[in-house]
Amino acid sequence: MVNEFDMRKHRFLYGKYLAVVIVILGILLSAACKSSDKGPETSSDTSVSAMSTATESAGGETDGSTTASAAAVSSETEDIEPGSSETDGSESDTSDTELSETEDSSDGVGSSDTESTAVPSETTGFEVRFLDVGQGDAALVCCDGHYMLIDGGPSESSDRIYAYLKNAGIAHLDYVVATHPDEDHIGGLSGALEYASADCVLCPVREDDSYSFKSLADRIQRQQARLEVPDAGMEFELGSAHCVVVGPIEDAGKTNNCSIVLHISYGSTSFLFTGDAEETEEESILHSGQLFKADVLKVSHHGSEYSTTSSFLEAVKPSIAIISCGEGNDFGFPTQPVLDRLKDLGVDLYRTDLHGDIVVRSDGETITVETQKTSDADVFASPVLEPAEPDDGLEHDYVINVKSKKFHKPDCDAVSKMDEKNKKEYHGTRSSLIEDGYAPCKMCDP
Repeated sequence: MVNEFDMRKHRFLYGKYLAVVIVILGILLSAACKSSDKGPETSSDTSVSAMSTATESAGGETDGSTTASAAAVSSETEDIEPGSSETDGSESDTSDTELSETEDSSDGVGSSDTESTAVPSETTGFEVRFLDVGQGDAALVCCDGHYMLIDGGPSESSDRIYAYLKNAGIAHLDYVVATHPDEDHIGGLSGALEYASADCVLCPVREDDSYSFKSLADRIQRQQARLEVPDAGMEFELGSAHCVVVGPIEDAGKTNNCSIVLHISYGSTSFLFTGDAEETEEESILHSGQLFKADVLKVSHHGSEYSTTSSFLEAVKPSIAIISCGEGNDFGFPTQPVLDRLKDLGVDLYRTDLHGDIVVRSDGETITVETQKTSDADVFASPVLEPAEPDDGLEHDYVINVKSKKFHKPDCDAVSKMDEKNKKEYHGTRSSLIEDGYAPCKMCDP
């Protein structure tokens, strides 16, 4: 009887323990089922990230013109067919990147309250958005969900470019084109690359001493994007649009005359972007036979009288022209000689200083233009410069920037951030500097 009782007792305890084990297993199984709902997504993200990393680190033959950024060689050595879209493993990381502090407060970029006209994240067809970035150039080219940013305006437009891309949901750029390393063209590109990833950055130089270029090179290095110096004749695709680099033909020595000149065709319509190319580069392109006609011309150098010559216009034959310049700029851009040449040609002219953002769309046959603002001003009239501050006729100490053509008081904050290569001390009258083509700094008002 004792043994039978013990047996019953053991059976009871065994059954009790078994029930507990079954309950625990049931709880664990239920938790596993719930977590599996999220499991595949996490796994997929991990796989994409791993694939991106593997793609970036994979060996391959490098294009001879693919170069390092100013500081380092890109680890992405695999040749990518122009216009193709490789796996973008950095997209989500880039959008959430904590913004780094820089020496120049105007270059610090981040989410901004700046109002922007958002564009669809999956733009179909073809359009170019000429952004009003003040005295500078910036154009976003959109085609079939692919994007290319041509210049980014001055450093103070970094926040605007960042916010524009973020509001539009454009976290990846197939191409970034820095037409030349002048601050009013590349200063805002660091803002673009702080938000969006990029496959390839086209620039006419591998290095430059300016702070803006170093800031851009830092973003390129962090993303391990390709920095490429294109040759005239280079071709690539952006969606169904065809792009051809038509200049520079040769190293002209002067920054403006080494601008990347880009022709884009979509269907039977075409666009020409000229950076700050002056007469020297225009003539070299004409003589090379590389130049194509274009329906839409981004007028060179903000309408400077030293660009957009009559012979160049006769070859391009645009029906629409866009001038990107700042309202009330110190240079008097666009200049009357250029405006007269455009008027004589009978083009439809639009200006960012008058119209704000300008959107040009093409369906492959017809081109339409939409502007952010309307203006009653005469587009073919050069802006009237504000009268210069009265000169006391005395000589003073100034610091001039030989590259930006601005002069400052010696204690101006901009002087401390100026590249030594471009800095020069000057002792003389204010009027003599203005006569030499220098403009007073708006911050220190010398």
